[in-house]
Amino acid sequence: MARKLLALLAPSVGVLGTCPGLPFTTVPQNYAAVPELPVYDAALKALDLKAVVADLQALFVNSQECWPADFGHYGPLFVRLAWHCSGSWRESDGRGGCAGGRQRFEPERSWADNTNLDKARALLWPVKEKYGDGLSWGDLFTLAGTTAIKTMGGPVSQYCAGRIDSPDGTESLDLGPSPQQELYAPCPVNGTCQRPLGSTTIGLIYLNPEGPVAKQPDGSWAPNPDPKASALDVRDAFGRMGMNDTQTVALIGGGHAFGKSHGACTAGPGPSPREDVTNPWPGKCGTGKGADAFTSGIEGPWTMNPTKWDNEYFVMLMNRTWEKFQGPGGHWQWRVKGAVESEAKLMRLTSDMALMNDDKYFTIVQEFALNPAALDAAFDEAWFKLVTNGGRWSPEKKCIPGDVIPAVPSPPPRMRSDDGFISI
Repeated sequence: MARKLLALLAPSVGVLGTCPGLPFTTVPQNYAAVPELPVYDAALKALDLKAVVADLQALFVNSQECWPADFGHYGPLFVRLAWHCSGSWRESDGRGGCAGGRQRFEPERSWADNTNLDKARALLWPVKEKYGDGLSWGDLFTLAGTTAIKTMGGPVSQYCAGRIDSPDGTESLDLGPSPQQELYAPCPVNGTCQRPLGSTTIGLIYLNPEGPVAKQPDGSWAPNPDPKASALDVRDAFGRMGMNDTQTVALIGGGHAFGKSHGACTAGPGPSPREDVTNPWPGKCGTGKGADAFTSGIEGPWTMNPTKWDNEYFVMLMNRTWEKFQGPGGHWQWRVKGAVESEAKLMRLTSDMALMNDDKYFTIVQEFALNPAALDAAFDEAWFKLVTNGGRWSPEKKCIPGDVIPAVPSPPPRMRSDDGFISI
């Protein structure tokens, strides 16, 4: 019933060029009916999670014109979706998290950190439409990311379903930006926000990846690309989520085993969903997608095989000299100093380099570089905690072991020559 109501509320088609599922996943009315709890509980009990996994894995390699898949694989995009949906959870009061599926609504859908995740949600619409009430949005987002990790060879020991969806973004208003958040937890200088807010920066999941903001001689505030100072922000931000040092390093490096950051131009992503819900973040560079996509303003992949799980992130962090520079998007990032051709486009964030500038983090980086099994165990634990924290759950909650999700060998990345990778 809820699915039929949503279909009636939303336009039948999106703006030309947008993914067809956009009106159902970045909802124009900022409200979407959800099934009554007895209906959801019964549908969840009957849901075949193994079948959902199979459909997700088929989607991962079905690149679509409305939003082409980087490296021919949507896996990294859905890891980011699940991470950003879940990473809003904060230990201070239990607010946030992916249960509720509130990234479809304001304010979360317009956070700078969620730029272009409207496309990820839209791509998932056919899966949601197929399975209906039994597959909540919170479950779909987290299962897509978890399935992507396992499909690309990563460690997954279990996954649990049963997150209860919200009909709007009311429960996210405390996260900000909103008048409600400004009243009880004001942050006069964004980037210096204190608890109970979950991040130093409203609109970012964790912290500014370029480094902590610092006051400039002219009185303005701007990121300072100082890894040692960034380490303080990393521990603070992940601590607000209840993550210890090992879990923090595993999530950062394990998450950055996949995908790339987009920012090869300075024009920006265009209007957010708050500004244009029918065509959010169209991009102001060329087509706005593929090689022209703008998300964070930082450009490049973290590893040489961004659709395959491994510990290369840590090995390269330890065994290369990294230098800071302003990337093509005008933001601070890091590159391999004196890089050979195959490594020339690799990048690190200041928050990545922070792990090398903190004694406790550095010890963990060393361990993960030398012992992939230790990384596997730590990331598996941290990821499950990340995507499971928070929200309301059905009494019919059910979990599946990781071996229900088969790993699928990824083909070697086929890259354009301007990506700096050699096609193999």
